[in-house]
Amino acid sequence: MKKNNLESFLQSVLEKIKNNSLIKNDNFSGKEILEFTEIYQVNLFILKKIFEEWEQNIEKNKSSYFNYDDEQVISISREYSNILSKNISININQVNDLALNAIHDYILLILKPYEFFIKEFEKFENKISIEKIEERKKYYKINGNLYSHIINELKKQNKTNSNKTEILNILKSNSVELNDNEKNKETLKIKFDLDLDKYLKLIQTKNQPSEGSRDILELFDHNKQEFDKAIVSAKSKDDFHSSIKFLINNYGEKYNWDLNDERLNFLLKDIYRHYKKLSS
Repeated sequence: MKKNNLESFLQSVLEKIKNNSLIKNDNFSGKEILEFTEIYQVNLFILKKIFEEWEQNIEKNKSSYFNYDDEQVISISREYSNILSKNISININQVNDLALNAIHDYILLILKPYEFFIKEFEKFENKISIEKIEERKKYYKINGNLYSHIINELKKQNKTNSNKTEILNILKSNSVELNDNEKNKETLKIKFDLDLDKYLKLIQTKNQPSEGSRDILELFDHNKQEFDKAIVSAKSKDDFHSSIKFLINNYGEKYNWDLNDERLNFLLKDIYRHYKKLSS
């Protein structure tokens, strides 16, 4: 791998695999996203991210005055989701950013499938409906048998809902033989010019806190799971101001933050960059 920077490497991969006949588009529909790169799994992950952001916004705007578990509400919500999925419209900058994340996820899904799915399910709230898990299976064409295994194990318990701990225990048992995994790894090496060991080291380096951050995990008493959850929730807010308010109200008091702390300043700069990118 010639690139020594994760983002520049992902960008170089995107240049190799994207559909050049679409790059002049001002906006992309769902059908065009499914054709955005030559790797179908990457395209599915782009759509998955769009769906997840929409779902987060729905959850965020729920009112305590209504019963969202009513069968009719669920049915209408599902129909609404199906209609929206046929009316996606995002610009080239947005689809490029989503594609970089999708390529990264695609690589990890092959190199570290169990770790990938553990991270995916750690994003959920503790109560998870099996129906919601089944909805997400359509986004996985590679190592989808692992996803099917999770669903089958949960259904054996004859429950409509599960909890995150049960799912993580299924994953951590590592009891599923993955389909074509060596073949998929070889495809990565050839198509992406990918040195697997170097890429994994690059990821580890990227995930390590920089000196400038002075370890922002200290703001959360080194609770990585709570930190990840806080960042995902903060970045789902409507704007930068709402995001700051959410962090301060939910975590500032809990961990007794000093608002002049350099680590907090570094964290907020990262949040700001997220919203600036969205508005570009």
